[in-house]
Amino acid sequence: MRDRLYTTEALIIRRSDVGEADRILTIYTPQYGKLSVTARGVRKMTSKLAGHLELFIHTRLQLAKGRSFDVVTESRVVQPFRSLREDLSRISQGYYVAELLDQMTADESDNPALFRLTCETLAALDVLDEVVRRDVILRYYELHTLILSGYRPHLFHCANCERELSPEADRYSPITGGVLCQQCSSSEPRTLPINLNTFKFLRYLARMPLETVASLAPAPATVHEARAVLKASLNQVLERELKSTQFLNLVRG
Repeated sequence: MRDRLYTTEALIIRRSDVGEADRILTIYTPQYGKLSVTARGVRKMTSKLAGHLELFIHTRLQLAKGRSFDVVTESRVVQPFRSLREDLSRISQGYYVAELLDQMTADESDNPALFRLTCETLAALDVLDEVVRRDVILRYYELHTLILSGYRPHLFHCANCERELSPEADRYSPITGGVLCQQCSSSEPRTLPINLNTFKFLRYLARMPLETVASLAPAPATVHEARAVLKASLNQVLERELKSTQFLNLVRG
């Protein structure tokens, strides 16, 4: 239950223009989850809120309860993540992270750990110059979003029989929910290949904090294969492909 006037940290993950000068913002907060709020007059040249309510910004908002939407009355930027709006590659990655968060969460369902993960992910994408390292950060975000949303991929024990996985395991099942042992993979028709380097890479991502992972520079083929299996798991959960994936792939080339 929110007070008539309340404050919260927030990430701005989507926005749409309404009327002559207003905007509807979709925000993600640590204690209230995903909310839709209105920023009145924010598109006017004289608005003091305009620069504080850009996409991907981490901000601290003051909101007032409203009939249809709560209303933004004040905003103070915590982290601006300016590079995410100035470089096309980072813009595509920011849109991808925002859409993934949007689609993997229900309205008003709080998940503080997912909020922190998203803030850390955007911060890393904002400062890392190497494309391969930003791709690693996206794989980390995909994997841990699945984990924090209750869809942890099986990477240490067979997704079917729960037998401990050996290095010889080389098939991934998005339907069953992870890597299969050699015995179970023979009876599962719809699987994806996963080589040993990718297998080790995903297990490392699952165990390590993001700041450690940010220094990795694995072979592009390993990151590409990890992207394929995690995308398959996300599509299985969401029952569709994210719209921003096409933009991301187009920019990546």
